[in-house]
Amino acid sequence: MGKELKRMRYFDGLLLDAEDYKLDQNYQKRLQQLHNRYLHTWGIVAGLEVEPSVQYLKVAVKEGIAINQVQDSNGESTSQYIYITDKHPDSIIDLSPFSAGDDIYIFVSYEEELMDKDDLEKGKGQEIHIYERGRIKYAMVKPKDDKANVILARVQMKLVDNKKYLGKDCIFETQPDGTQLRRYAGPAGRVLAIEKIIFKLTEDIKGMPFIKAVDRGNAGTGLEVNALKANFSGSVNVAGDLIVNGKLQNDDAKANELLISNCFVQVNSRPEEGEWKPQDGGLEVYRGDSTDSPDARLVWSETDKKWKIGLGSNLWDIAYGPVWERLIKSDIADELHKHSVLSYPGGNALEADASGNLAVKGNLCLGDKTMLLRTSDNTAHGLGWFGSDKLFAGINVDGPVLYGLKGGIMGTTDGGQRPIISWNSLGNVGIDTPSPKDDKLEVTGSLRILSQSNPVRFTSMWSGFPDGNKNCAEISNDTSYHKALMIVGNQSAGQGRKVAIWDRLDVNGFLYVNGNMQLTQALTPSAGSGRNGIIFPSDPGGGSGDSAWLKYYARSGEACTFEIGTSNDANDHISLMASGNLGVGTLNPNDKLDVSGWMRVLSGSNPLRFTSSWSGFPDQAGNQAEICNDTTNYKSLMIVGNKSSGSRKVSIWDRLDVNGTTQVNGDIQTVCAIVPSVGSGDNNGITFPKNYYGGTGDAAWIKYYSDLNRGGGENMTLEIGISNDVGTGGYYGGGDRIRLYATGGVYVDGYFYYSSSRELKENINSLSTKKAKEILEGMNPVSFNFKGDSEKTTLGFIAEDMPDAVAANDQKAISPMEIIAVLTSVVKDQRKSINKMQQDLDKMAAGRN
Repeated sequence: MGKELKRMRYFDGLLLDAEDYKLDQNYQKRLQQLHNRYLHTWGIVAGLEVEPSVQYLKVAVKEGIAINQVQDSNGESTSQYIYITDKHPDSIIDLSPFSAGDDIYIFVSYEEELMDKDDLEKGKGQEIHIYERGRIKYAMVKPKDDKANVILARVQMKLVDNKKYLGKDCIFETQPDGTQLRRYAGPAGRVLAIEKIIFKLTEDIKGMPFIKAVDRGNAGTGLEVNALKANFSGSVNVAGDLIVNGKLQNDDAKANELLISNCFVQVNSRPEEGEWKPQDGGLEVYRGDSTDSPDARLVWSETDKKWKIGLGSNLWDIAYGPVWERLIKSDIADELHKHSVLSYPGGNALEADASGNLAVKGNLCLGDKTMLLRTSDNTAHGLGWFGSDKLFAGINVDGPVLYGLKGGIMGTTDGGQRPIISWNSLGNVGIDTPSPKDDKLEVTGSLRILSQSNPVRFTSMWSGFPDGNKNCAEISNDTSYHKALMIVGNQSAGQGRKVAIWDRLDVNGFLYVNGNMQLTQALTPSAGSGRNGIIFPSDPGGGSGDSAWLKYYARSGEACTFEIGTSNDANDHISLMASGNLGVGTLNPNDKLDVSGWMRVLSGSNPLRFTSSWSGFPDQAGNQAEICNDTTNYKSLMIVGNKSSGSRKVSIWDRLDVNGTTQVNGDIQTVCAIVPSVGSGDNNGITFPKNYYGGTGDAAWIKYYSDLNRGGGENMTLEIGISNDVGTGGYYGGGDRIRLYATGGVYVDGYFYYSSSRELKENINSLSTKKAKEILEGMNPVSFNFKGDSEKTTLGFIAEDMPDAVAANDQKAISPMEIIAVLTSVVKDQRKSINKMQQDLDKMAAGRN
């Protein structure tokens, strides 16, 4: 496991130093970490849930604790506590820089941080505390060592209305394939000595499921599982007794293929007190447990001392033993057992009278035999079943056949014998006629077919049959009233009675349509500019000269025109009314109006042209504009205004939302505030173009955000920044600079700080008093006026005349901080001198007294 365990041995007079205290600290820490490593598994102990923050596109990690598993510097495997406190500095995570659909992993790790640097008297300028902090981290790649970096959640933002969205449904504890990411710590070891395990799901453990050991006396020690429902995902092997007070059920089956209770599949039931008692029991097959599908049951009846079988409560005795033996005897019946009646539990099934006539009360099964209707040797007339092994006329009928030598009749006797269906050896069938002659089917009277679906009636006089139901039709050879062969369709289309000629219809005479005419294929009128095409009736509203037409004709050669026209009055219109989409130049319009090609609108006033490549249309006249989806030269959607105001101009009259980058090649002039987004990310605030003059890493920005380094919340920072090149110093030297230029001066209402942390500096040395005095001696204050400002006289220095130590490398600017350092060193030296002089004066005064 690593190095040996060693702790301090204290006694009076023992001299201790920091290393001795470290030894005892490390001893206690190591014991705790070894305890964590070998008596617990690594993972989350409590808390550390990841939830959406109230701040946009941020998540919050709740307070909690976890245990990791790492190797220390000695190669020893240990486990450390990772504690995340409430209001932890890392607990709010800004995910706005990430894109929707990115997988972002949130995890914690152990980290030690030196803190609380004290003064020289106590800490000698060193940190006096070690902060065992948990570090919250996030990345788009799952950490390789998830034992050291305990994963809390996976976050994947969504796009809702083209905006990034982060809610509870964006935070997951698993991988996309279902692999668990969030792991919980637990007890470890080969033996867990415990009498009772309670599964604590809430703060109140009353009523929680538990497992405990049970002393069963002579039966030995058992295990009691106390739960409303216990599920086993795999196999369960029981070496001894299995006592189930409820039901034992197989939930993985489509139905309850296994269902064992105290009523079925048992030797005996469990006694409540005393000895075991016999009772009913058996086997039940689940069939839905309903009135229509009762369960099938095989039951032993302890009361009747019999086996019973049946469905639900309808059970019948099963024959067995001597009863069964009597049932299966196959001896030939003697004179005493000949009967004229065969019976069944409901009565007689077959009876024979003295004349030999048989009366059958049930069905009569002939099997594959034929009932001969005359004598046993006359096979020309009969009734029987014919199939694959017994063909009729070489046909596999697979059904009954009634046949006779010359033909046959099926009729009725109500009011005398009457033939209803007849057939003959010619293969003709007659209905209500005894001798069909010329046709395969001859029907005396009206005929109805397809009665069970869509009836069609054949009549000799119009009966109005299609008007009775929407699915009815009629063909009538009417010679009384309409005096025509009438084909009258059904009304199922909801358009009134309808007949469809599915293929070509040739009409040799006049075609008269009394109603509307609807075509499902092409209507091909004649071509030409005269009495051709489609010509509508003239003057539908009265008057004279009104007409409308559709014509297709050749202007010259193959140059053709399709003409849609109305004539006469100025208020005669043409309207295109499409319930779907309308296409111009395309057969598959995808929108209400789909034009395949360029389009011009408002031609009579201020023309607007829609093009797919820039045509320069607005430059041809002052009142013309163009909208161009150019993919060739300008590669953008171009909205180009008219020149009616002198130059081309486009106005956005209301709000303009831009979801991407806005590039303006001219100036931007506003009459209201510009409100950039708030935040510290790359897409917030005002960001100038990167690497504008080449190179890499150059950037400048103005951002306004909640400063997490100062506690976040309402602690806001306005940051003006430029990055990358340090340069050689001086305004005119190399490097990146921020310049504040104000002819009236720069004012700071509040505090103004220079960054002066030790963390930013190197080569730190004390400024000697001698050097400071030399620099001060070279500083010559002057009064002056800035050029262009003759009113205010200013005090200061001339950079070109200043010592190098307090001036920029180019001698064009000075550093106030360096001047303050020089003055501080000289003033401190003067203060010492003054204090020495004061002490000398005090001594002189004391000597005179």
